[in-house]
Amino acid sequence: MKKREKKDWFEEGLRVLADEGFQKITINHLCSLLQITQGSFYHHFKNIDGYIEALMEYWWQKNTVAFIKATEALPGIAEKGALLNDMVASASLKAEQVIRAWSFSNETVRCILRQVDNMRVEYLTGLNIQSGITPEDALRYALLEYGTLIGLEQLCPDLPKEEFRRMYQIYSTNMYKP
Repeated sequence: MKKREKKDWFEEGLRVLADEGFQKITINHLCSLLQITQGSFYHHFKNIDGYIEALMEYWWQKNTVAFIKATEALPGIAEKGALLNDMVASASLKAEQVIRAWSFSNETVRCILRQVDNMRVEYLTGLNIQSGITPEDALRYALLEYGTLIGLEQLCPDLPKEEFRRMYQIYSTNMYKP
């Protein structure tokens, strides 16, 4: 049997979320997919709740913190906005859609999702301020932009990434201008 690292568990968990739904996030199912024993699971995680919390933290780091770090490495607001939009378009919209649905029945997922949403809106607000928008309007724009993203995820979960890029580019054409 191949040794599995924590990252393997998390990547498989995100794939399961996108392809099969949160109901399939079980110890038995994950072990079967990764072709390993339950002992390996318990080597990394105390229980399924510990795994879910770690999975959500991993998703947060991968799909929010890493995006912010990457965009902040760029000098200009237009470049930051373009990269952020590109990274969002490349992320799994389906996994995030399922995470949002899961948050209605799982307190851990709900709590982390709330933190993620707050961080994302705060970051978008900051980008809008950098582009010259007043702080009050910057927050309004951020909420509209983020709400549009969440709406697209829910309305069109199977939207091809290229079509998402085109749609979001139309929406954000006037955003993030110096």
